[in-house]
Amino acid sequence: MTARTPLVLLALAILLGGYIALFERGQPKQSDVEARDGFLLAPLARERVTAVEIQPAAGETIRMRREGEGFDETWTFERPDSAPVDLEKIEDYLRNWEFAIPTRTLEAPSTEDLRNFGLVEPKATVRFEMGRASVQVGLGSGSPVDGGGYVRVDEHDHAVVVPDSVVALFDFDPEAFVVPEGSEEPTLDDLDVSTPNGVAGGSATEPSPTSD
Repeated sequence: MTARTPLVLLALAILLGGYIALFERGQPKQSDVEARDGFLLAPLARERVTAVEIQPAAGETIRMRREGEGFDETWTFERPDSAPVDLEKIEDYLRNWEFAIPTRTLEAPSTEDLRNFGLVEPKATVRFEMGRASVQVGLGSGSPVDGGGYVRVDEHDHAVVVPDSVVALFDFDPEAFVVPEGSEEPTLDDLDVSTPNGVAGGSATEPSPTSD
């Protein structure tokens, strides 16, 4: 072993560590997934979602992308047309998925079962991207006897029955996320700063001195 060998090994270790960190960026932590055991989409972390794509049973595909974080966070349509997305509406949509709970789970269904459930070729899908990670859930065309619908997450080896409230999440159209007219944030041009304290139509007067 030469004197340069430890330096070479150290450089390789640093490169390997950097590659692993880059690969795992955006991947949900195993502990977070385990903590969400029992939810329909255990790997889904709402605050890490960077894009959502909805392919409804009828209608055009919707794709929305998030940029920034905190006060700088914005959501924008990429499909069908470029336009702002209402933050409150997309947050509500993600929250409904994050806390969705299955009615029951059907372990290890056969290929014939999946075909009967309509899950071999789902009629609608929703995909969540979280950096390099993603979660996709498909809705089958079959109808469970107790209502709701059949879904399958990332082609797992089980099928899940979900309530009607979850089935409805596959049918959202662009209008459900559009920013309402007249709801834009006020700008400085919208504020009346011609009067003291920015109070429109008001006046600021000094208190009259009292006479002795």
